[in-house]
Amino acid sequence: MSTVIPSWQIPTRRAQLIRTRKYVAVICMERWGGSHFSRSGWSTFIPRKQVTTEWIGENLKKALYSSEDFGAHLPRPLPDEPFDSMKPESGARSNEFWLRIQQEFGFKDILTAMSKSALIFVGWPEDQGDQVEMRSSRGSGAHHSAWGTNENFGKVFHASINLSDLEFGEVAVQALDRCQPNYA
Repeated sequence: MSTVIPSWQIPTRRAQLIRTRKYVAVICMERWGGSHFSRSGWSTFIPRKQVTTEWIGENLKKALYSSEDFGAHLPRPLPDEPFDSMKPESGARSNEFWLRIQQEFGFKDILTAMSKSALIFVGWPEDQGDQVEMRSSRGSGAHHSAWGTNENFGKVFHASINLSDLEFGEVAVQALDRCQPNYA
């Protein structure tokens, strides 16, 4: 008899790739029941006019390799400590990141810097070997959500982490192109 392991118990490295009219950003996430801006992982951005597909692949891989999943090994419900001590540090790092984007690209505030974008959710579950999943999103204001499972056709992409940076970036760009961005 085989045992089915709940998905939340499978360690998964996570990242996000964001494209706006002004910049492209790669954000490393850490998981504590939900995904949070990583306190120590690789997050970066570049002006959209300077971005290359190879840059996307290289930096998305860096973010995934530096991502951590703390929630998979913790009991449920998550204990208050260490979650309570992680959250302010994660929030501060996220705020610093978005403030740099706001200042570099002349947005009036952080919320404006975060809005009008296409975003893909990137996950690398430990049980999938070298296979990374990239899910296109639909945007609404400054947040993004996944498509319903009945709407996923053509919006979920898979790529080996062992592909070249260029090839990995090409798959990520395909996923970005399938997003329903909130550019309007």
